[in-house]
Amino acid sequence: MKARQKFAVLLGLLLHSAILHAQPLKPYFDKSEYIETLKVNHKVHIDVDKWQDVKTVPEPEHFRQVYRSKSVGFDNLWDLWKKNDRLGMIAVRGTTQTGVSFLANFYAAMVPAKGTLKLSKDFTFDYHLADHPNAAVHVGWLVSMAYLSGDIVSKVDSCYKTGMKEFILTGHSQGGGIVFLLKSHLENLKKTGKLPADVVFKTYCSAGPKPGNLFYAYEYENLNRDGWAINVVNTADWVPDVPFTVQTVDDFTAVNPFHGAKAQIKKQKFPKNLALKYAYNQMSKPSYKARKNYQKYLGKMVSQTVKKQFPEFEAPKYFNSNYYVRTGSTVALFANEDYFKLFNNDPENPNIWQHHLPAAYLNLAEKLK
Repeated sequence: MKARQKFAVLLGLLLHSAILHAQPLKPYFDKSEYIETLKVNHKVHIDVDKWQDVKTVPEPEHFRQVYRSKSVGFDNLWDLWKKNDRLGMIAVRGTTQTGVSFLANFYAAMVPAKGTLKLSKDFTFDYHLADHPNAAVHVGWLVSMAYLSGDIVSKVDSCYKTGMKEFILTGHSQGGGIVFLLKSHLENLKKTGKLPADVVFKTYCSAGPKPGNLFYAYEYENLNRDGWAINVVNTADWVPDVPFTVQTVDDFTAVNPFHGAKAQIKKQKFPKNLALKYAYNQMSKPSYKARKNYQKYLGKMVSQTVKKQFPEFEAPKYFNSNYYVRTGSTVALFANEDYFKLFNNDPENPNIWQHHLPAAYLNLAEKLK
């Protein structure tokens, strides 16, 4: 090959590389992109978490780690990874094998999706995750997000000044639960001018639990209706099923036949009204009692342990609901017979984490067409 031809080929390769380098982040689920987040999420855990097997998930191919935060809050931390000067990845660590990390999960009462947390005398966190007055979120993961948010926002701002305007937000397990709330928080900061309006945040919540109630989910999904937030779940994994959810009549939207059921029952003639009232109470009272117990044990009682971890923490006023729902545009990784040959699903001899760890998710994600 002549020198001129070699030069032309080399120039073409360089131009092709430059074009690929300049491609903007796109919305909606991308298989290769999600697999890369799994590899990064695995790396976020393995340096500190003994239950992660370093050999089960390959190294990230396109991103390199450039920053790791300190452990704060409920043993929470996050990493910054870079693909190039334009695209970064913010990865939030999930649950670790420490009591304080699990405490964030068990602190499962709901608080309004807009308000203030008093974490210490010197740290008050104002947040606005949804507009609807009935939107509510998981208080434990909100506290975790609050402790991480300042450092994340600072790094986003400094990266933006160097020309990086696109970020993938990701977290696996508890990290996914936190990232739901982080996405809402960062978008609100854009809306209020505290972050540049042209910063793009694409979200992959992986193996994430349910972050809030129906009213929060509606706003989150409306905010990300153009494909900028994906929730990926393994159908054999139990973590996306939690927290426990309790639905009462109060959790319905405003206009529905159940809100006015009591008034309609009173209008019925005797003894029909008594029979209907009895049936209504038999159906509604157990859920109200369950909600009350939920808030008592996973709100008020757990908050006493939280105060031992954060002595200056002031427990917030809880929202009177525990109606947790799955949130976001969901991609289901369907566990089939071939999968169960590799990952045991025997309830009599269970390994409760095997369907949950990145290795299981990677097995199913690689089979997607």
